Amino acid sequence: MRYLRSAAFLAATILVFASAFGGSTRSRSASSASQATGNDLYRPFLINSIFNYYGNNGDGSYNKFSTTNEGVEFTRGSGKTCVFEDGVVWGGYHKGRTTPKVGGSVYRHGLQAGPIVQNGTPTTDPTADDPTFPANRIYRVRPDINPATPFASVQAIIASGETAYIGRYESYADSDIYNQYIMDWNQWPAAEGAPFAYGKDSNNVQRTSGPYDPRFDIPGEPGADQTLWYVANDCDPARTIFLAGSPVIGLEMQRTIWGYRKAGAPGQTIYMRTRILNRSGAAIDTMYLGQFADPDLGDGIDDFVGCDSARSLGFDYHSKPLDAVYGTAIPAVGFCLLQGPVVPGSPSDTAAFASTKRPGYRNLRMSSFVLFASGGVVPFVDPTQGAGGDAQWYNLLRGTIATSGAPFTNPVTGLPTKFCVSGDPVAQTGWRDGTFGLTPGDRRFGMSTGPFRMAAGDTQEIVVAVIVGLGADYIASVSVLKSYADKIQSDYDARTGVGPVLGVSQTVTGIPSTNLLMQNYPNPFNPATTIEYTLYREAPVRLALFNTLGQQVALLASGVETAGEHSVRFDATGLASGMYIYRLQAGEFVSARKLLIVR
Repeated sequence: MRYLRSAAFLAATILVFASAFGGSTRSRSASSASQATGNDLYRPFLINSIFNYYGNNGDGSYNKFSTTNEGVEFTRGSGKTCVFEDGVVWGGYHKGRTTPKVGGSVYRHGLQAGPIVQNGTPTTDPTADDPTFPANRIYRVRPDINPATPFASVQAIIASGETAYIGRYESYADSDIYNQYIMDWNQWPAAEGAPFAYGKDSNNVQRTSGPYDPRFDIPGEPGADQTLWYVANDCDPARTIFLAGSPVIGLEMQRTIWGYRKAGAPGQTIYMRTRILNRSGAAIDTMYLGQFADPDLGDGIDDFVGCDSARSLGFDYHSKPLDAVYGTAIPAVGFCLLQGPVVPGSPSDTAAFASTKRPGYRNLRMSSFVLFASGGVVPFVDPTQGAGGDAQWYNLLRGTIATSGAPFTNPVTGLPTKFCVSGDPVAQTGWRDGTFGLTPGDRRFGMSTGPFRMAAGDTQEIVVAVIVGLGADYIASVSVLKSYADKIQSDYDARTGVGPVLGVSQTVTGIPSTNLLMQNYPNPFNPATTIEYTLYREAPVRLALFNTLGQQVALLASGVETAGEHSVRFDATGLASGMYIYRLQAGEFVSARKLLIVR
């Protein structure tokens, strides 16, 4: 919650907050007084069911414009929120230091805006760009508001879908928002790593190479309905020391935040790709990357948290059926590690990296989950901020107790564990929050992935999705959240390999390259669910449901269907509870998945 947000803390942390819609050309000259600076700039994400703010100092889900500062507003426009703040944190051993260095963003922010312009060496720190340059702002684009669309033709879209929501916290005219979208489109920093998709040139010929051209190309995550992008670095020692008492490492962080205007799981998800470039001039050993979150469901004072290590999912849910803000319709919110860092693997392994596949490598999964409970409940205590925080944060990234580095103990098994409260709140099994001395309250958590070694010049990335699930009650919301996490992971895995590679874009044609059968969502469900599949070419299709005896119990689709994405809404009314199998046959392609009906 807000337990460390004093006025003095804000004054020390937030150095400069500028207008969220300022900007200029990408110039290295000093900005004028009328131009917004790039540092500590916050801008909104609002394309789907979630309204949220992100800052180019690494901050996430913190609404500095509201009186409560809470973020992840779900549903958008309701004023009801799920998360107070989140951020990425990292740690490792660097340049012979006997204690680990830690960086990133939690309540305090160890990052400043802008790229690193000169690499470091084994004995010197790198040099960063001036964080106040307008070019170091956070960029925001959407494909339906572009230089080819006159203001008059999109004003209604902006007024209803942008100004109406932003206007609750900031004062902007429709034209202000439109002009900023056009400016960000024209000045999109693709050369620095911001993703984009090639479009067609003036002769209607598909472009496949060359630098980003705003006349023809589409900035943002290919296929996304809205994208935010910024670059930051950890080269300000005042910030890194304030964060966790740690010296500068010399890392550049490029962050892509995107989402989709869809129903179901994609419409209740924000995707966050964090790309880390080691520009320090030296290796970082035994490194971890972590996702920190301070969730607050409604009033945030009676929450539980948990983790699902098989899904690389950390989540927050309510402790009782009634919340002072949400009433009885209480969602669950989770952070799912869709893609972890890349490490060498076996010849049969294939990893995802920079939107491509890397044979012979593998992606690390979530390696630990730790919780912090309000009231200083031992051993679930928050790490120190400032001096001494580096060692404590590194202990937590390793999945051990912050203050001692000793392992956590699972009270159910009596064994050491790196995954706290890993039981199932739906089945009421295993070690769950609210048992063994834990009582409902304000919660924070950290999930991490590692260890790995990052050589000088290396690049690593993680992709995390923040997902909101809403079920029939506060426990059913956990089931919906997990089914949504399965859906999002399945979609992400299926689409990995399409998109930009470190600023070099690939063609997006809108035609899939393979057939895909997605996991149904929600799952488990009662009484209805959605099944999606993709065809790369026209084909005769048969989608059928079978029981575990192999007997067909329903025919969901039949006939010749065109290339592209397809969706079937299935109502299971009349079928008994239990496991079923749905099977898609499209030409010679056959794929099957399981679904679960729960009455």
